[in-house]
Amino acid sequence: MKQIQLTNEKHDQVGVRKHALNRVMHIGPVSLRILTIASLSSLLLLYLAQTTQGATKSYEVQSLQAQQEELSQDVGRLELEAQRLQSLGAVQEGLGDRVNTEFEPAGQVEAAPVTDTAQAGN
Repeated sequence: MKQIQLTNEKHDQVGVRKHALNRVMHIGPVSLRILTIASLSSLLLLYLAQTTQGATKSYEVQSLQAQQEELSQDVGRLELEAQRLQSLGAVQEGLGDRVNTEFEPAGQVEAAPVTDTAQAGN
């Protein structure tokens, strides 16, 4: 395996001493401030993203719980109505054909006038 040495020399001759690039980087005060601000900004954005995501999930959970409660109430109401209809069906089955033969459809219904019992007694 051949190693490559990074140098600041323009020529690559065998047997000539080469000066390697310096691995230490010096950062000035302005660069340090820029890096610090950039790091803090990225951390702040990460925090805001996590907080927003948590709030969104919480809102979705509350919405689904409200929907579940509404559906549970609908199920109870529909079960009650199904029982009522089954009992009405049982009454009709118990009467059988008598419903059609013994009962007559109502024609025009007339109501008697309402009188006050206190005045009728005098």
